Amino acid sequence: MSPTNSNAGGLRSSLRTVILVVLSLFVFHLGRGWARGLVEGNYLIGIVGLILVLAPIVWFLLIIKDEYF
Repeated sequence: MSPTNSNAGGLRSSLRTVILVVLSLFVFHLGRGWARGLVEGNYLIGIVGLILVLAPIVWFLLIIKDEYF
């Protein structure tokens, strides 16, 4: 018999959150490497990298704003 007070919904939600955070950190790390192109003179890759760095930060700030304010 399965328990009536199952916590499977909470596990799915936390797993999804962990996956999103890991993917966001990967995008941030990739963008940080590409943003170095601004210093090296490769401006197109640098600007794309800067956008990739800022996108997860803005996304997290929007989540925090919606959750707490």
